[in-house]
Amino acid sequence: MDMTAALSALNGPSLDASALRLCRVFETADLDDARERISKVMQPHSLMACGRPKGGQPSHMDFMAMKGMGIGTIKFGQASIAVPPLDDYYLAILCVSGGAEIRIERDTFTVDRFNGVLCSPGSPIAGQFSPDCEQLVLKIARTRLATFNGPRPVRLASRLDLRSPRLTPLLVALRGVIGDPATVRLIRDDALVAAEYEQLFLRLLLAGQECVETDDRPQGPRPVSVHRAIAYLRENSAAAVTLADIAQAAGVPERTLHDAFKRFEGVSPLRYLRNLRLDDVHAQLRAGGGEDASVTAIALNAGFTHLSRFAQDYAERFGERPSDTLRRGCA
Repeated sequence: MDMTAALSALNGPSLDASALRLCRVFETADLDDARERISKVMQPHSLMACGRPKGGQPSHMDFMAMKGMGIGTIKFGQASIAVPPLDDYYLAILCVSGGAEIRIERDTFTVDRFNGVLCSPGSPIAGQFSPDCEQLVLKIARTRLATFNGPRPVRLASRLDLRSPRLTPLLVALRGVIGDPATVRLIRDDALVAAEYEQLFLRLLLAGQECVETDDRPQGPRPVSVHRAIAYLRENSAAAVTLADIAQAAGVPERTLHDAFKRFEGVSPLRYLRNLRLDDVHAQLRAGGGEDASVTAIALNAGFTHLSRFAQDYAERFGERPSDTLRRGCA
């Protein structure tokens, strides 16, 4: 099959993601349950039904996690979604079937067999999905993608034109994985193979993008509000802290604080807090865990409440499972 034929097949409604069923996260007809389960893999958001039949509509999610990215499918029928500013990751959304309208900041994009979107860290997302829509999503840690960008920050285009020859290699590579059970099993079970595929996907994504270098590096010292917020977060890292709490401690509105953190720290205030907690857990695990050498106990004491989400964030930040760090620390 030549590249043109491959792209045509990929853009058609027969895009096969059946191999990802081996990585099923959940199946449910309860939309609230679906939202909670998706939130554990992605981040908290709102999910609202639009004309769903009585008794609900079958929803599911498949997700194959690698070192710093993951590939999955999500289907929840006709619904609308609102996601607060993305945590420290990029989110690419394509469609296996159906379609969607996705709004990023003030821009609206169509997602269908010809178009996808790439949402950047710090951007809020809203969307409406057709009854038959099944999304193909790529979640990519910002720090992981940055290793391929070089020293200068870049801005990635939000629209993914799936008919562009620049994206053909990425689409062909994705199709070769998501439709082949043997490859999915290998990636799922072999961390070294997963790392190689992840590098391939990230390089192909960047090669298919028109990356624009930016000069958004902060100028001058941190604002006083950021210093105050960081001091507050360090003193209360294990507490149940909200963005409103941090903004009150910093003495500025929530949006002002969020924008200052993104500019001077590269992450949102809540992501900064999560990183503090992760670093605390990492330090304790490297030291052998102390008297209570339990990953669960250490994570809970650090302020984490969703342990599956904690384990995923930990692996993205440190490149290994918490239990692996503890095992070495106890050796």
